Order: sequence, then structure tokens, then C-alpha cells
Amino acid sequence: MKSLSDYLLALQAALPGDGPGFSALLVRDGQPLFELHHGLACMEMGVPLSGTSRYYLASESKQFTAACALDLVRRGAIGLDDDVRAHLANIRQMPLPISLRHLLNHSSGIPDYLSCIGYQLGRHESDYFDERIISELIRKFDETEFPSGTRHDYSNSNYILLAQLVEALSGQPLAAYARALLFAPLNMHATGYDEERHSIMPGRVRSYTRDPARPFGYKLELGNASTIGDGGLYSCTADLLLWEREWHRQYADTGSLIHALLQASPDQDGVSHPYRFGLEWARHEEFDYVFHGGCLWGFNTLIVRVPQAGVSVILLSNSDSLEPEPDAIMQAVCADLRAEQQAASIAIGAA
Repeated sequence: MKSLSDYLLALQAALPGDGPGFSALLVRDGQPLFELHHGLACMEMGVPLSGTSRYYLASESKQFTAACALDLVRRGAIGLDDDVRAHLANIRQMPLPISLRHLLNHSSGIPDYLSCIGYQLGRHESDYFDERIISELIRKFDETEFPSGTRHDYSNSNYILLAQLVEALSGQPLAAYARALLFAPLNMHATGYDEERHSIMPGRVRSYTRDPARPFGYKLELGNASTIGDGGLYSCTADLLLWEREWHRQYADTGSLIHALLQASPDQDGVSHPYRFGLEWARHEEFDYVFHGGCLWGFNTLIVRVPQAGVSVILLSNSDSLEPEPDAIMQAVCADLRAEQQAASIAIGAA
């Protein structure tokens, strides 16, 4: 797939090799076709990025949170349209029902805590916060910004609450539930949650933002939160290759957990939004694709899938200089797929 590889090589050419960079992996029918690791996982130690470098996935984590919640639906622990307030003490004050579906597809109307936490007087952007602090903040919301189910509005609070719901219903923290359900069966041993910010994580990638005034031209991002559900997950391309194999295998089974994640949920006006359950569904030219991205503390992540072609593109970065663009990736992928179709047509004609 030349157009896509050219796109990734152009990203490489735009970033110096002695700074932060990215890891990219093209998967086709479960096999790696193109792999590229450029730059440093740790500038201080000069450690290069590799297939085992463990990046913070940011909001890319949401699809795994959603998968755990939907597994509980399939087990009969809760229904998609059940009111979740009875299970979550920090939203019991909300006057109207909020369903599991509303949390999953960001239609609850619960404000995004990331916006609200920045409004606090005397707070610095680097001040630490964790799930306890965010739960107390959510508890102070006495109403939703709009009636639940009437529109889509992305809010990280929804997925903080989903993590708490998984624990309330299963008796296990989300990290343990996801490990048993999703990661351990696939031998994804390098994939897991940063449950405690002082823990040692072999292979952990550091992230950086540009700062020309500083020596070496970058600022080290230390991260100022420990939250799980909306983010919190670390992984590497070697592990995500295993996940993408499983993703496409499940996509071929209409009764699978992956298909449950992709079901549309029309709002009260009958409008279905591109955001499903932790994943977005879109179309570029004649090809449907599924994606989600993440961005925080200099980390930028993106996984794009083209199910009908068995293609996945994984792009993980530890530099704010690289912001993956789904449209640009799909433009390159579509060019490659059209070229394959044309070549096949010519071959048939010649035969």
C-alpha cells in the first residue's frame, strides 16, 4: 500500500530523529504490512521508540471501557436502556433518568469534567487530580446540560462513570475486568491501566511538547491525572497488532462484542450520530471506516479500521508536533485500495 506508506514516511521526514516521534503499523488481514518507529521514547536516556514502547492511549481507551460495559449487558447484569443512577452515587441527584446507552454514546448531557476543572479559581493546569476528585466534582452537577438522549456532546465524565459502573456491577475494578475479558486471552501482556501514578511500568514512553525557549526545544510532559475509563490505558504496537486481528475476526461475526460496540443509537428525533459506543463510524468515498483517537499531555493516538478491506492503521505519537488525521489516512488508504481494484480489473481483462 504505497500511498499510505508514503504518507507515513512523510511524517517521519517532518520530525527529527533525536526528539519525540511516533510508531506506525499497517495491518492487513491480520498481518503487519508496514511498520515504522521514529524518534525517542525517552529523550533524557536516548531510548529509541520500538514495537514494545508503551504509549499512553488517552481517549483511545474508551472503546475498551465500552466493551466491558457491553459485556455486562450481554451477561444480563444491566440493560442498555436501564437507568444507571441507582448504581452510581455521584449522579443520584440528577432529576431525570440517565441510561447506560446515554453514557456510552455521549448523549447523557453530563458536563465534561475536563472543562469544569479548569474553571476552579486558584487551580494551575499542572495540579494533580484523580478519580476521587473527579467523582466529587461530578457529584456537584445537579442537572444535565440538555435532556439525556436529545443530542450528542462528547464528555469524558461519561466514561469515568462507566468505569465506576463496571466496578459496581461486577465487583472488580475496570482494570481487572478488562484484563480478564480482553487482554489476557490475547496475550496482550504489555497492555494495561496506569492504576497508580507512582508505579513502575517497563517500556513506558515519555511525552513532550514543543518549547523553543528550552534546551533541546521540548518540554517534558509529566501528566497530572490518574483516571480510568475515559483514558488510563497504555499499550504498544506489538500488542495492538493482536487486538486488531481479534477486532477483524469479531467483525466477521455479527453476534460479536465488536458488533455490539458499533450499533447505532438514534436520538429522540431519530437521528443516528457517527459516535457509537467508544468508536466512531464514518465513510470516505466508497469505504466505511471505524476509528477513535486520543490526545493528552503531548500523546496523540489513532486507530483507523477499514473492515471491508481487512485493514487497520495504528499511529501512536509522543509528540504534540504530530496530530494524526483520520481523513488524511483514509485518503491514502482509499487511493491504495482503488489502485488494487484497478490492477485486478486489468488482470481480469488481460486474461
